[in-house]
Amino acid sequence: MRSPSPLTADADIRDALRSYLSVQYENEPDTVIFEELGICRGRVRIDVAAVNGLLHGYEIKSDRDTLRRLSDQVDFYSRVLDRATLVAGRSHLSKAAELVPDWWEVLLVTSDDCRLSFKAVREGRLNPSRDARSLVEFMWLGDAMNLLEGRGLARGARGKAQTLRLGQDLRASRLR
Repeated sequence: MRSPSPLTADADIRDALRSYLSVQYENEPDTVIFEELGICRGRVRIDVAAVNGLLHGYEIKSDRDTLRRLSDQVDFYSRVLDRATLVAGRSHLSKAAELVPDWWEVLLVTSDDCRLSFKAVREGRLNPSRDARSLVEFMWLGDAMNLLEGRGLARGARGKAQTLRLGQDLRASRLR
């Protein structure tokens, strides 16, 4: 791991978060951890996501980041995530926590002895209102197929994916 500084970078936090989540989910073999998971037709990417029957997204705001995109991220994440966690450095903690809904968990990233750790500042809960259309548009078809293939679960889905693509192509040609 890179050596942390008072202004910890996204990559440092991401490495520590992966380790933290691997411990959190070590007894749940059906949990898959993703990085940069695109949602809402690829309009935004979740920094880190844990998928295990629930979709839990983690948005990292390091001390070196800005909060410029956070309100848009909150909007899109709230459409599809079952749970969300803001992972923030000390410099953004207060302001960022005000910008996320109260159902979001908030974790503070702290650094001591060249090691990053996470401290719960606010407990999260289930998202009270997801958007059905956004859930349907959750992933691009190609991304979904790659995910299934990577897990050895694409058998039987490939033909359905081709049928779906053909149907989309036909609808698109009728609109022209």
